[in-house]
Amino acid sequence: KTTFVIVHGGYPYTRQTNAMFGKPNVYADFSMQTLLLYPRALSEVLRDWLESYPDRVLFGTDAFSFGPAVDWPEVAWLSNATARQALAIALTGMMNDGEITRERALELARMVLHDNAAKLYKLK
Repeated sequence: KTTFVIVHGGYPYTRQTNAMFGKPNVYADFSMQTLLLYPRALSEVLRDWLESYPDRVLFGTDAFSFGPAVDWPEVAWLSNATARQALAIALTGMMNDGEITRERALELARMVLHDNAAKLYKLK
């Protein structure tokens, strides 16, 4: 009856994370990957997850302060920008390959960026 959220998506073991999604109580956020990976590399992780378990993928910024020169707002901006670009690349690839429609891509984007977390954490 416990729900598990694999923080950072289990990076660098993202394929193992995808296998864990086979359990009904496992979710993963891809925070920190937005700071460690370029958007193209992150898009490959996201596409792998979205093709299998789109309702288990959660966005997170993992924003924190590196110190006065690079504080949390800068980290949050970079994380958000990378996440959105990676998600767009993944969804565009899925559309171009005929896996999903544009409408489904928009639905998946909403799920990842908001709806999945709202449902999991019972937010209004």
